[in-house]
Amino acid sequence: MPLPTVLFLAFATGIAAALAGRTELKISPRPALLTRSSLAFLIFDFLVLVPASAYFYAFHGDWFLLYVLDVQRIPSAVALVGFVLEGLLAAGGFALGAGLVRTQRETIAGVTIGLSLLFGIGAALAASDRLAVVGSYAQYRGSFGLVPFTEGPLFLGTIAMCSIVAIGLAFLLARVWLGARRQG
Repeated sequence: MPLPTVLFLAFATGIAAALAGRTELKISPRPALLTRSSLAFLIFDFLVLVPASAYFYAFHGDWFLLYVLDVQRIPSAVALVGFVLEGLLAAGGFALGAGLVRTQRETIAGVTIGLSLLFGIGAALAASDRLAVVGSYAQYRGSFGLVPFTEGPLFLGTIAMCSIVAIGLAFLLARVWLGARRQG
């Protein structure tokens, strides 16, 4: 998953978690980010989604950044701040979704999820020529030593990380939906 796709996915998962916890969000007087649904989402966010994107950055960083920047020139503190911002973007998605749920605009929340996922897929498709090959920033810029995406370890890593995120998200949404229904 390249960075633009991860960012759109993070935002969409926040809104989806708020939709799943709509029963709790509608009756709880607490601020949205202090609900049980939010806590469950933030655990998913910082223990599954952010680490999955950190995997891509750490092991295939130039590819993750679409060869726009050389990962070796990015200070680790800047990368850390970037991952915190990714987590906050997802939390912002939850807050937006909770606001839409509490104002009974769940259809808009669903459309926003769909658009976020569409933009995430679109970003990957728009950069498909960059994502089709794996190498370092220098290799990509110099057009040498690149390996096709399907022939290297990144392919299996992508399958593994996407599977972990998908299973984690399914578990999260089920847990939030069932937990919110028990409270309501």
